[in-house]
Amino acid sequence: MDDRLRHWLLVVAMVVLAGVTVVGLATTSSPARDRTDALAAQLRCPVCQGESVADSPSDTATAIRAQIDEMVAAGRTDAEILDHYVARYGRWVLLDPPAQGDTLLLWLLPFIAFVAGTAAIVAHRRRDRPTPALTDDERAELQRQVSALRRAEDAT
Repeated sequence: MDDRLRHWLLVVAMVVLAGVTVVGLATTSSPARDRTDALAAQLRCPVCQGESVADSPSDTATAIRAQIDEMVAAGRTDAEILDHYVARYGRWVLLDPPAQGDTLLLWLLPFIAFVAGTAAIVAHRRRDRPTPALTDDERAELQRQVSALRRAEDAT
């Protein structure tokens, strides 16, 4: 390859890489937008209740997302923002409630169910285990003992 062709390939490669970089920077969201989306995904929509604020199309969810955006821009921490909505709506507004107090049972219940199910399966398998077959010697000894018990019964 001559130097001229190598030079032009290098120029083309640099232009392509610069274009990819510019497009990547132009299309990425800001860290503040990412925080807003992450916080909205942690809150239950007060209207829909089955959806997060991030996924809900309701006007209330849209207003909450705007409020979260304002709080993020004002420099409030994630904990402060979540605490604000817990104070306003109660702990049910959190899609993943903390493992404390009355929600501790919700976090422990799957583990308890797993342990109970495993214990039930083990107990069931132990109960259904077939008894081992007797050897010929054991069978003959058992027969001898049964015969001796019958003779003792007949004698009385």
